[in-house]
Amino acid sequence: MKDASLELILSAKLITSRMHRKIYPHFVFVGIAVLLLTSCNDSFSPKGPFEQQLVVYSVLSTDRDIQFVRVYRNYDVSGFDPFQNNSDTPVKGALVVVSGPRGSYTLKDTLLTRADTSRYKSPIAAYTGRFKVEGGQTYLVTVDAPGIGSTSASVLTPSPSQTFNWMYGPQILDDPEIYGAAGYVGAMAKFSQYTKAYAVQLVIEYLVLAAAEWMEESIEVPVWASSNFAYVSYPSVYKANGYGVVYYSKDIYIRTLQRVIKLHPGSKLIFQRIVIRFLQIDQNWYDYYSTALKFQDPFSIRLDEPDFTNLSKGYGVFGAFAIDSLQHLYPDEFPYNRR
Repeated sequence: MKDASLELILSAKLITSRMHRKIYPHFVFVGIAVLLLTSCNDSFSPKGPFEQQLVVYSVLSTDRDIQFVRVYRNYDVSGFDPFQNNSDTPVKGALVVVSGPRGSYTLKDTLLTRADTSRYKSPIAAYTGRFKVEGGQTYLVTVDAPGIGSTSASVLTPSPSQTFNWMYGPQILDDPEIYGAAGYVGAMAKFSQYTKAYAVQLVIEYLVLAAAEWMEESIEVPVWASSNFAYVSYPSVYKANGYGVVYYSKDIYIRTLQRVIKLHPGSKLIFQRIVIRFLQIDQNWYDYYSTALKFQDPFSIRLDEPDFTNLSKGYGVFGAFAIDSLQHLYPDEFPYNRR
């Protein structure tokens, strides 16, 4: 008995040759479809074989004297949705060491409070060590997990900013109402060659009298906010090109000050200082960010997403932040104080 799919394809070829190369795409398409449907009997699964791997995540930071390394194992699910898994997979009993210019530090395992328990209910397992990270230095992390394997990675921390100053002077900070119709609150920093990206925070710190006791609180100034602050947006991550510049409108600055007063109606308030922080990001973390978060094409039909790792084995990222800050003290006669 002849193969019907093959006969269809040969007939299509014969027709095209007699008609002087005039192509009939529907004949070719039908022939190919019949051939595939009649000859493919094997089942296919897009899932490959599962291989146990270490997953390590750590971002060193110069603004604290305690550092964290999270060590996990990857996991498999019965279907195709990784969110099927609702049990965390920390690795216990691993030897985690961070080495730097002033020596090596063996980290100890601990449990941290998990703020979001919608998926995982258990505390966050992490390895911690108490040491200060310096800018412009190389650090190495090594992880040895019995029964799973070992891995390592290095990071070069960004150096401190070379110049860092307020823009438009301090006058608009002290009395924005009389500064004029236009104006901005902002700062500029010149970065070292090791800074590959940056983010910014503008924070107002103040004291509020509650139950006969002065309490320290703070609020971050957004770049935009709806009328009731129900919707806000903050600065994103920007690629560094030697300099970093950020500015906030006078209007959003004044509205944030007024927001503090609305949050504490009738309470005494003393505004202490305004602080702007430039968070400088190293090459490893920026590569991870670019790979994991910037691959968001709403028109793509791809179901896969690219992976990033700078570990010698396994998956994860070992990165670093360097924090530079500039503060301005409010005067005693600051017009928004409520004494």
